[in-house]
Amino acid sequence: LGTVRCNKAMLPQLRAALTDIVRLKLASSIHPGEYGGCYVPRYIARDPSQGLSFHTWGTAIDLNVPGNQRGTVGEMDRRVVAVFKRWGFAWGGDWNYTDPMHFELASLLNV
Repeated sequence: LGTVRCNKAMLPQLRAALTDIVRLKLASSIHPGEYGGCYVPRYIARDPSQGLSFHTWGTAIDLNVPGNQRGTVGEMDRRVVAVFKRWGFAWGGDWNYTDPMHFELASLLNV
């Protein structure tokens, strides 16, 4: 991905997930030029009535933005999703109103 600005508590798990993705030869499934950010203070769906996004605290990351828009099933490789989940992330593709580009820190692991 290059340089990211995320919450330092999330970085060990993010690094571990990305290392596993490389190890499993899935790196081509993530497109650095389509990185949507980590620390981006904003409301969910940019709507104040929805509350603050996890991006506000730098504990969420958006990947492969163009092909993974909100409300769609998206194009995110499900093997990549599985790796992120193993490393304590929730995936927006599992939500009732999907957000398949979005991964957020759901649990802290001892990495």
